[in-house]
Amino acid sequence: MSSKSIKTGALQQKPKAGLRFLALYQIVGGILGIALTLWVLFRGELVVTQQVLRISLFAAGLFVFSILCGRMLFRNARRGLVLSLINQVLQVVYFTFGAYGFQYVAGLRLGVGIDMIGSWTFKFRLAISSFQLEAGTDTGQKLIGINLVALCLIFWIERLLEQVKKADSL
Repeated sequence: MSSKSIKTGALQQKPKAGLRFLALYQIVGGILGIALTLWVLFRGELVVTQQVLRISLFAAGLFVFSILCGRMLFRNARRGLVLSLINQVLQVVYFTFGAYGFQYVAGLRLGVGIDMIGSWTFKFRLAISSFQLEAGTDTGQKLIGINLVALCLIFWIERLLEQVKKADSL
């Protein structure tokens, strides 16, 4: 066995384990997000209007996208990584400014943010799969944050993408 085939084999094993972990993370995060969305809708504390249904369908669409990203990693690593990158970019920044807000997490969020009401206060937040969209409902909040888990995953996905491209070119 030549040293080139040994290096190629080692290079292929490392991305496969990372791809498998990332795929399972996104699939579990998406399934958990759909389950939590259904739980919030049907636990009886929320009046289900057309607007609530539309927002819930949008949230479910994002969670399904996360599941599809995970599945794609098993079928076509390069395409799956590109879709996973898009999925994580959607999760990096979360914000609420008066009547508008957005937060999407399919998996885990370890957030660092700044609350700008009154004095500027640093906030640390931990969450599992969740979705929040506010438009037209003034909450009086001014908050912007960064999901550190999604940010780290973006860097890791880029590294995995380079490894997959390198393995494909050998």
